[in-house]
Amino acid sequence: MKRLNLIFAVALVSIGLTTIGCGGSNGDDAGATPAEEAAVAALPTTPVAGAGVEGEAEERPRFIAPIRGPADIAYLAPDTTVESGEVVTRIVLQNRATGAIAGLKVDEFWWDSDRNPLPGDSQRLREPLMPGEVAEIELRVPRDNRMNQNQYSFSHANGQINAQLVEELPDPEPEEESEDGETES
Repeated sequence: MKRLNLIFAVALVSIGLTTIGCGGSNGDDAGATPAEEAAVAALPTTPVAGAGVEGEAEERPRFIAPIRGPADIAYLAPDTTVESGEVVTRIVLQNRATGAIAGLKVDEFWWDSDRNPLPGDSQRLREPLMPGEVAEIELRVPRDNRMNQNQYSFSHANGQINAQLVEELPDPEPEEESEDGETES
């Protein structure tokens, strides 16, 4: 029993010393010198996320859950050009789903006139494509004289893509301006 009391006393003393050594004060800096107080007062203050300026609440970014399963996108007719020995295809697409599309991937396949496969390209968006957001993907393939026909395949990290070819994508709605000249979301 004496050993247990001794262990308890040593533990209590070590906790007390650790608290004192780590500055375990109650928040009062009564021992601070006027020079230290002036230095602390001169530090620049940065706004904290969520704290508004002049009492206004700052809007926090919303988390939009990624789509699981089939997702809908619309895309413009791909623009294919030849640049310095490469066939470059640019595809502009828009997320028409209700959630973010994570890991959107576009594959391009090429065939010759006898339907033999040729090299293609694959690109993936690094960031999720938010609802209504428009993105451009660029595919590059070395030019081959046998290239006759190409095809595109769309997929994402959590399923397939229902892609629809459209004539034009709607412009995002411009933000309205208030009487103060500030934009409102």
